[in-house]
Amino acid sequence: MKGAGGHGSPVPFLLPALLIVFAVLIFPIIFSFVVSLFDWPLSAGGGSRRFIGASNYVDLVKDKEFWNSLKLQLGFIFIAIPLELVLGLAAALLLNREFQGGRVIRALILLPVFFLPVVSGMTWRFMLQPRYGALNNFLLALGAPEITWLGDPTFAYAAIIIQDIWRMWPFVFMLLYAGLAGISTDILEAAEIDGAHFSKRLFSIILPLLYPTILTALLLRIIDALRIFSEVYVMTEGGPGMATTLFSLYTHRQAFGYMKVGMASAMAIFLLVISIVFAVTLVRKNMSLEKLEERGGDR
Repeated sequence: MKGAGGHGSPVPFLLPALLIVFAVLIFPIIFSFVVSLFDWPLSAGGGSRRFIGASNYVDLVKDKEFWNSLKLQLGFIFIAIPLELVLGLAAALLLNREFQGGRVIRALILLPVFFLPVVSGMTWRFMLQPRYGALNNFLLALGAPEITWLGDPTFAYAAIIIQDIWRMWPFVFMLLYAGLAGISTDILEAAEIDGAHFSKRLFSIILPLLYPTILTALLLRIIDALRIFSEVYVMTEGGPGMATTLFSLYTHRQAFGYMKVGMASAMAIFLLVISIVFAVTLVRKNMSLEKLEERGGDR
């Protein structure tokens, strides 16, 4: 049946896309939730699958290793991402001008982003190797003692954070640099003529105009950091002990170490809820900012 405009229904055109979204996104989430309600051992033949309702979620709440992995994951996010944001913003402000070799420098800065996570993890693991690693060789040349970087809980946790900062701060730089390019130079020049120094222009003009881009960068990085796995697994495998067993690594251990697919699925659903909370919070802040700007423009 044709609509008032003489066009057919859009459903046939949307149906392929909806089917793809269902198959790729919605169905896996539903299936994971269903599996989380079962005692589903990962063994030959699937083992004996029993419906246990919310027992996996109750066991998670009682699991000290679960809370430890969540604490490590949140600590990773709240340490790495703010530092990436500061580095990215500083580099974007510094390079937001035309100078000889500027394009080459900006291109070189982005190189770590294109490293595969596994390659990045292996590079840092070799660099921090106690006997043959580049860092220890440098320290030994200075007369310092040999340090087992990835064998110490504190150093290992710091190492996976530094590795993530090294690889991902250029991504934040790329977003913020693009945001700075969208700010009219006339506004900044007018403020400079009025006598506003750099810090005044930064906090009164640049950061408020850049706020939506900053929120976007935070959202993308938080979602990415919540599912970090490959580089940490390659560097430490979650060790020493449980010192670097982030949430994703503990989920992997539940599924393939303890052979508890139901428990791992419950953790995946829990991670999905955390991601949604972060996403909704940042999107609401962005929407609130846009409404304030609209009201200010109306006035």
